[in-house]
Amino acid sequence: MTRMTTLTRRAATAILSGVTLIALAACVPEPPDGRPSPLDGHWVGRYTPQTMHVMDRPCTPGYGGILIRGGRLSGQATNTYGASYRISGHVVGADRIVGNFYFRTRSVGSLKGHLVEGRLVGNYENVDGCRGSWVATRQ
Repeated sequence: MTRMTTLTRRAATAILSGVTLIALAACVPEPPDGRPSPLDGHWVGRYTPQTMHVMDRPCTPGYGGILIRGGRLSGQATNTYGASYRISGHVVGADRIVGNFYFRTRSVGSLKGHLVEGRLVGNYENVDGCRGSWVATRQ
């Protein structure tokens, strides 16, 4: 084998490794790092449970708002009884969000959503088994 053939094979292997690494990196969603997101802004909406009771506990509708800035989201929601929940989470990819909601300091549920025709829509589930959907519009 000539020296030129060995160098050519090494170069081809290095290029193939680089292409593989780039392809893998493209499949992994970028973590939020303070960069602007297409979802940045103030969103306001309502949430609706699938059923009004789970195991003799009420599942209540409510309303709230979130602020998305630099890939991070924060906000608050209130149910029809007046209980308030803090919301926090982050943007995943270009148009999805994931997060949790808290009563005082305790995590009591999770939510996820995505952008559909200019609105954020998604689902939630709390620790009591209440599940439902939510929709928010940008203000």
